[in-house]
Amino acid sequence: MLRHLPILLILVTPGYCMFRPQSPKQQCVDPKAYFSVDENQSRQSYNEENDEFFHVEENLEVSQNQLIQRDMVQESNGNCEEGWKNFKRPSGEWCMKIFYEDSITQSTAEQRCQAQGATLSGLQNQLESLYVTYTVSTHIYPSTGSIWVGLKRQTSCEKVGLTRNCTWATSFLWTDNSATGTHGLGWACNQPDNARNRSQNCATLTASYTGRVLGSQTALLDDVSCDFDYVKMDRKDRDIKAYICGKKPKA
Repeated sequence: MLRHLPILLILVTPGYCMFRPQSPKQQCVDPKAYFSVDENQSRQSYNEENDEFFHVEENLEVSQNQLIQRDMVQESNGNCEEGWKNFKRPSGEWCMKIFYEDSITQSTAEQRCQAQGATLSGLQNQLESLYVTYTVSTHIYPSTGSIWVGLKRQTSCEKVGLTRNCTWATSFLWTDNSATGTHGLGWACNQPDNARNRSQNCATLTASYTGRVLGSQTALLDDVSCDFDYVKMDRKDRDIKAYICGKKPKA
């Protein structure tokens, strides 16, 4: 249990980024977007007195099984194939599976998913994001790294950073034709900034058993070049470790 307790910081630390005092030049993810859950769905799915996610500070002894079997994932596998996790989305059932491979590009990850009859998966909400981050962080322990997700920068925002027209909510689009809205866009502070030569057209989700990697919080999205070489750029702690594939269940 002691080994897994630091990973639970992933569930706590994103709030610090959003709610800590900010300087006028700093810009963080909108807390309303980060924690946004459909109001009707929230009332149906959660009991305020026993909710481990929103009261995690009172439930640090929550086990891994309790976390991953909450409402973020159905208890049954639904219509998904064996080994694929079933998620309920507004667009319908969605099956996701995490695959592990180091240092691959986004296009290679997409090809790997297509070989599974799937595509790189987006994230419908932060519950899906936390599930993926926790699962990967546990699997790659004690390493840290990044995860490819199905998110691409819009063409109209490719050559600019954050602007009035290209915001955290509008710069990127989900590519899996399943995830909808902005509830899954939990960006790291000041992201997506398109910093490196205005070529950061893809996005990763970061994972670490400590809740931080290279000084930044994990379980959050960051925009990166689609073929960025973390090792060559001396950022191996952020190197790609996994990718998420998703597909609709068989009829």
